[in-house]
Amino acid sequence: MTSLVGVYAAARQLEDARKVFDEMLTRAVAAWNCMLAAYVRCGEVDAALRFFGEMPRRDAVAWTTMIGGCANAGRAAEAVDLFWRMRKARVKDDTVTMVALLTACAELGDLELGRWVHARVDLEGSQWRTVLLDNALIHMYLKCGAIEDARCLFGMMPRRSTVSWTTMISGLAIHGHPQEALNLFHRMQDRPDGATMLAVLRACSHAGRIDDARWYFESMEGVYGINPEIQHYGCMVDMLCRWRRLNEALELVEKMPFQPNEGVWGAILSGCRRDGNLELAAKVNDRLVELQPERAAGHLVLLSNMYAAVGQWEQARMVRERVAALNAEKPAGRSWVNENESSMVVAQARLV
Repeated sequence: MTSLVGVYAAARQLEDARKVFDEMLTRAVAAWNCMLAAYVRCGEVDAALRFFGEMPRRDAVAWTTMIGGCANAGRAAEAVDLFWRMRKARVKDDTVTMVALLTACAELGDLELGRWVHARVDLEGSQWRTVLLDNALIHMYLKCGAIEDARCLFGMMPRRSTVSWTTMISGLAIHGHPQEALNLFHRMQDRPDGATMLAVLRACSHAGRIDDARWYFESMEGVYGINPEIQHYGCMVDMLCRWRRLNEALELVEKMPFQPNEGVWGAILSGCRRDGNLELAAKVNDRLVELQPERAAGHLVLLSNMYAAVGQWEQARMVRERVAALNAEKPAGRSWVNENESSMVVAQARLV
């Protein structure tokens, strides 16, 4: 029965897992852990916390599952609190616990705690030195802005995975070292994947190396055997719009093998605003309203402001009337700059 709960948990079939769990006459620790994992995998963190509180015995697996669940759900402070409760309960942690804790450190920007984890790893010796844990440490250092710490650790790694290289390339680009990021890509000893190429495209964007970005983008399939996905197209469109190549961005959108999403249209809208192309901006705005009706008021207010900025008051008034008709208030200011630009490429779930 425990294994069946585990199967349902792995398949994210929460109701089926709970039904089997409830029908068990006796429940081993493993059954409780499988059920807890089911809640976490399904994103039911509050339910997982309640279930965790009901567990008659919490071993390292249970604590680590809950710490990781909170960290990956954007509840980093709760994850850290759970870790200290785990230590207070004198439950032995391990490398998996540390990876989960480092995810929380990265989210909080808690460099002090991250360095404590690093010191703890060094203290435990070689048995704790895994690629997984080193990747988590590098990710944490980069998220906290400790570039030199990340460089040092990366240079000392006895083995590196594709994720190791990608994390470092992405972090260097984000923190203002795009040329170093591209140099690192050329030194890369592992075959790149889609995430690596996205990091490379962003490095080119930061450096204003549009022609290089085009070459990397066009080489993805032929040279590296990687099919470009929507985020790669979105990055290229965003870069072209940033560097005032709106027509080239539109040409790329027309060649996309799938429908543009709100990120792509948002980049085009930003390009329209830079170039003062209000006719195209109005059309793009309509597409955004179709894609995100819940944000319609915000999109329309942005368009109204664009008209007002160039003195087209009548058009601005007409758009404002559409906002009033939606009976919605203007939301907090929002930039259409690519949201992923300031975030790391590699999530904790992809640290291997």
